[in-house]
Parts: sequence; structure tokens; C-alpha cells
Amino acid sequence: MPSSDVYLLEEEHHVRFAENLAVAAAAFVFFWAVFGASWVVSSKRVPAFAAFTPAQKADWCSRINSTIHAVAVIAGVAVALANIEWGDDFMPMSSIRIASFVFSFAIGYFTCDLIVVLVWPVPMQWVFIIHHIVAVVPYAINNFISCCGAAQFGLLLFLLVELATLPLNVRGFIESMGQEDTRGYKRAIYMTYIVWAVSRTVLPIFLLYSFWRFTFPSERNHDVCFYPNMIGAHIIAFFCIGVFFFVHTPEMLQLRKDDKSKKKALLPTTQQPENAPQVPPSSSRDVKKLQQLASGSYDEVNANGDIENPPSSARAFS
Repeated sequence: MPSSDVYLLEEEHHVRFAENLAVAAAAFVFFWAVFGASWVVSSKRVPAFAAFTPAQKADWCSRINSTIHAVAVIAGVAVALANIEWGDDFMPMSSIRIASFVFSFAIGYFTCDLIVVLVWPVPMQWVFIIHHIVAVVPYAINNFISCCGAAQFGLLLFLLVELATLPLNVRGFIESMGQEDTRGYKRAIYMTYIVWAVSRTVLPIFLLYSFWRFTFPSERNHDVCFYPNMIGAHIIAFFCIGVFFFVHTPEMLQLRKDDKSKKKALLPTTQQPENAPQVPPSSSRDVKKLQQLASGSYDEVNANGDIENPPSSARAFS
């Protein structure tokens, strides 16, 4: 609980409940509208869409939603970081209203996508359900119940994990079209690995350090918002880091191994050793002559060692 002599922003005294709820509701309606429109348009414009199962169609439309959300929140985080005045300890010193707007937008998206996962189950459904709940709870508490000023920097930067959503969705679209053998698919795998390494491995590690170095000791915290932030940050961070090392890295190593095997298969099956004696051209011609004589053929060998066929009358004796 912050003491009375600690500098607090207006949002830390009382949250803008009605405003934040309106933004979240608008985002929820927006993403449901995009989901429905994507279903209709894809049915008419994407030939392969008709053959998808309902769950695959929902996944396709959900990826369109998540792509829009990723681009929007990345831009929103950049604007918020640039416009909010930050102290040396990453504490906000000016209004965090724009951050609350970004958080409400994300709340609307995660709520919409959670319903999609519940209605159209996907493989490992429970993982997505837990992920969405853990992701949305800290932001919902921050915007609707109690705002932790010390956690604003971390809450904003954690949304940058959505950077990895972009190449991940490109890969998902290609897989849905059955084009895993294309060069573009391989590029999407490499790009996913690189972006995930930065946004969902290095960044979460930095944010955990920032949490324990600056957020935890700060008096600008309230138990109601602080502990959900702490638990959620660690779950999301460990999940992202674990997926990088135990899912994406083994996949990348296997891909590199397969590439080497393919390159090796393209090499000539028989190669002359480097230390093998060189046969002079004249000896080569003699060998070819002997081979032709042994086979009963009277083909001639020219000066270059190539076989020349004599007129058909000369071959009548063979």
C-alpha cells in the first residue's frame, strides 16, 4: 500500500473505470466484427478455405485478428513510451492515460480470442486458455480495480511479445494452404525463431530483472495489482523462454540438419580422389580402343579421346 507522502498520478488514486470499459468493449466488438468479416471474405476469396474444418476456419480468422492486434498494440506501446515521462527508475511521471487505452484495447482482443478458443477447440486448447487468462488478468485489474504506477513500464513492454505473432501467423497461413515445401515457409520459420528470441526470450528476461530491480521495491504499488502482475509476468516469461529452448530451438536444429542432408544428397555419388594418378590423354584413348575392340566394335577414337562411328558399311562385319 503506497504511503501518503508518495507521489501518485491521478490514475493511481482512482482508475478511469467507465472510460477503460468503453474502450475494451469497443475493441471486443471490433475484433468480433473482423472475425466474422474474415470468415465471409475468406469463403469467397480463398479457394482452400472451403475445405477447412470449422476449427481451421476459426483459426484462420483468429490469425487475422491477432495480426491486427499485434500491429496495433506495437504502435500503441511505441506511442505510449514516447509520450509518457519516465523517471530514472522507469516510474511514470506524467499521465498514463494512453497506456490505459492500449491496455483496454488488448483486454478486448484477448477476451474475444478466448471465446473463439472455447467455441472452436484447437489442439492443446487448455494451453491457450491459460495463456489468455494469465495475459488478461493483470491488465484488467490495472484498468478496472487498482492501478500500480510502478508496473506501467513492464505492462507496456510485455505487450511487445506480440512482435513474434507476425512471423508466426505468416507461418500459420502458409501451413493452412499446404505450402510447407516452399521457400517462403522456411523463411517464416527462420524469422519466427529470430523474432521470438528477441521479443519473447531476451525481452522477458530484461523485464523480470526490471521487475525485481525497480517495481518490487517501489512504494507506488498496491497489493491488489502488484501480486497478479508479479505472478503473471513470471508465468508468461517462463512460458515464452521455455517454448524458445524446448520447441523452436530443436525445430531449428532439425531444419539445419535436414538442409545439410539435402545438400549432401545433391553432391556427385562418385568423386575421384585428390591423390589419384592422372591418366595422360594418349593412355585414355588406348583404353577406349581396347574397350571397343573387346566388345567387338570397330568404332574409332579421335585425337580427343571421343568415339567416332564409321560408316554403316564398315560396321557390317560386327
